[in-house]
Amino acid sequence: MNSLLVVDDLPIIVDGLMDLFNQAEHLNLDVLTAYSGDEALEVLSGRRVDIVVSDIHMPGLEGIQLLQEIKARWPDCIVIFLTGYNDFHYVQDAMRYGGFEYILKVESDEKIIRAVERALDKIAEDTGRQEMTVQTRSRLRLALPSLRKEFVSALLQGKPITEKQLQQQFAEIDFPLSPSLPATLLLGRVDSWKEMTPQSDKELLLYAIQNIAEEYLRPAFRCYSYALDSSRIVWLIQPTDSTMESGSSAKGDVSRQSRDQLERALSAIQRNCKRLLKLSFSIVRSAEPAEWRNVSDRFHTLSDLLLYDLGLCEEALLTDEQAKIREKVTDGKEEDYFLYNRIQLLLRCLENNHREEFFQIYGRLMKTWSSDEEPFERKIELYHSLSAVLLSFINRNPELKKHVGLVIDLEPLLQYREMGSWDKVGRYFMRLVEAVWERNADQGTDFSFKMIQTVHRYIEDHITTDISLNSIADHVGMNPSYFSRLYKQMTGKGLSEYINDYRNLKAKELLLNSSMKVGHIAEAVGYNSALAFIRFFKKHNELTPQEYRTMSHHS
Repeated sequence: MNSLLVVDDLPIIVDGLMDLFNQAEHLNLDVLTAYSGDEALEVLSGRRVDIVVSDIHMPGLEGIQLLQEIKARWPDCIVIFLTGYNDFHYVQDAMRYGGFEYILKVESDEKIIRAVERALDKIAEDTGRQEMTVQTRSRLRLALPSLRKEFVSALLQGKPITEKQLQQQFAEIDFPLSPSLPATLLLGRVDSWKEMTPQSDKELLLYAIQNIAEEYLRPAFRCYSYALDSSRIVWLIQPTDSTMESGSSAKGDVSRQSRDQLERALSAIQRNCKRLLKLSFSIVRSAEPAEWRNVSDRFHTLSDLLLYDLGLCEEALLTDEQAKIREKVTDGKEEDYFLYNRIQLLLRCLENNHREEFFQIYGRLMKTWSSDEEPFERKIELYHSLSAVLLSFINRNPELKKHVGLVIDLEPLLQYREMGSWDKVGRYFMRLVEAVWERNADQGTDFSFKMIQTVHRYIEDHITTDISLNSIADHVGMNPSYFSRLYKQMTGKGLSEYINDYRNLKAKELLLNSSMKVGHIAEAVGYNSALAFIRFFKKHNELTPQEYRTMSHHS
């Protein structure tokens, strides 16, 4: 119920208006009265009042002064003025200071009631707008994690952005870092998962790692992080004001003490991942903060560092200075740990179906066999290392072992066999690996078919809702962008095209085989608006739903 206050120094006016508003039951008003401007302020101070109907010319606190007080203290309160014929010189001031409307005291009761009705309509409109604003803000808060992730992902992939755009984006998504300061990048990796770890458990453990990291990074650093995939997490961090060196805040530099603090925090993160989560966790970081325009380059350097050399070690803790060292390594004789780590990387490539990367690394290793400068002992070492890795991978899957065993002899993996030349050894391992990839490709086809079935079943089960790419990708445990590309590669059509085709098919089925109204059919295929559904249907069929139903019944 809305409340209305009648203010006039003439009791007969006040009592008459109070009776008028009380008799107008459809207004549903709680009517209050005051016989002066000062008395009106007392009433307003004691409770909420939605509408004030006041005389303009009163002794003491006049109507215009009362209006100014109301707008200063209760800006949402609507003020309607009563005026006599000789009061029109007040009207301009009344409207300028925020008056809603004015009525002549000699006007009919109907005009007075209509003025109050318009005020009530305005209150309802404002309330609806406020509720919409609250809902919008609530949705924005819910969407912020996704918006921030999309923004950082685009930066990491090298999307160009101006300084002005950067400032605007930070403000729009309330990003927890400063756009005017550089940021240090951290890239973490779970070194290995236990076999058969469900995707849901991986996501929970990655979230736990983020919580552990935040505990040790704060309060010295502001940070933002998200999971890149099922094994990696990226962080962007900046020092808090208290950890910046005096006079260096423009660059975002941190003191030596703060750098040491970061190193201690990273070591603590690794220890607690091992102790609390039973996970081996590697971390690489940029040695110096990166300008936002260079974030992508730093990110890819860190990614490469995790894929090669020392980055393959368990619980690695490195900076991108190591990447510079790696670039200086020649194609000649390398240290023993380089050989070991590249062998381990081959196993990771097999496990994750990274074929192109596998053959790049394999090609570098084959130079050991083709070089006349490499000693026999080192070539034998590579032979046995490759044998151990491939045998370990093949033995995990009986079906794979059976398939590969039919194509190629596996005995050389169990014991060194003289093949005449090291080139023949290289060709043997190449044939073996190609047989493995061939089987993986066949299994991948089976997996693709099952995944498409899963996706289509999900769409059918959720067609009444607003299906999104993110919800479907989450259902199959994939990155949305990658899933979208993969789906199109496997089916030859885009995901939205399939959803629209299925909606259209479902709508036709309901139009032909049910007596449901068009509005109900719209809801059944995921449209909240019947008009939107009609436009969709006509675009796909060149007929409205009703025209389609009528023509089908007559044919």
